[in-house]
Amino acid sequence: MRRKLAKAAVVVAGIAAIAGGTTVTAQAADGTPVKVASFESCVQWGNALQAQGSIKGYHCDNMNDARQWYLTPVY
Repeated sequence: MRRKLAKAAVVVAGIAAIAGGTTVTAQAADGTPVKVASFESCVQWGNALQAQGSIKGYHCDNMNDARQWYLTPVY
């Protein structure tokens, strides 16, 4: 029973990761900045998009006083 629950948790986590990744990819595709959780997550998403060949480069910008980070793709 524990193995089935563990496998189910892994599957759900994988689906959530894929869904989140496609959302960020779709938003970044039109060149608009995408809000991310932190500088580290910005770099991770930027590197992933660049490795896929979706973008040539990216910027991680802290655009406001609330210290919210945004990924801006470069085509």
